[in-house]
Amino acid sequence: MFHRFFPSLLAALIAGCASVELPRLPGARDEPPTARVPAAPSADSGKLKPMPLRTFTVSTQCSFKDETGNFGKATVDVQDSKVRALAVELVMPRRGTCRYDLTQFRQTQALPSVELAGGRDCRIRMWEQGETITVSFANCPQHCNPASATDYVWPLLIDRPTGQCD
Repeated sequence: MFHRFFPSLLAALIAGCASVELPRLPGARDEPPTARVPAAPSADSGKLKPMPLRTFTVSTQCSFKDETGNFGKATVDVQDSKVRALAVELVMPRRGTCRYDLTQFRQTQALPSVELAGGRDCRIRMWEQGETITVSFANCPQHCNPASATDYVWPLLIDRPTGQCD
C-alpha cells in the first residue's frame, strides 16, 4: 500500500514547492508588499473627525453571572463623569475574588475617559461606547484574594438604558 501512496505524496510535496508566476498588470511597479498599503485618509479630507469630548452619566446597582460561572455585583454612580459611588465585587470560582471600593481610589481624570487611581499603579477606567459603559481594572492584585485572581478579571459592562451589567 505504501508503494502506491508514496508517489502521490512525493508529487504533492513537489507541487507545493513550485512557484507560479502571476501576470503583471500594466503600470505595476516592483515594490515590497508593505509599500502598497494605502495611507489612512487625512483629517483634512473631511471624512475623519475627532470624537467630541463629552461627559457621561450612569447610575446602577446590578448583579450578574456569566457563561463561565463568574459572578458579581456592582454599585456604580457617575454624574457628568464624576464618580460619586463605586463598589464592585467580582467572584471567579476556584480563582478568587476581587473587590474595588471608591474609598480606596481617587479620581484623576474625567475626560476623555474617567480614571481612578489606587495604590501601586492600580487603575480603574470607565468610558462610554454607544449605550454601554465599560469599567476596566488594571494592575490591581492588592484588591484580589488571592492576588493571582487579578489575571482573571474582565471589564464590567453596564447597559446604560437598563442598568443591567455583565
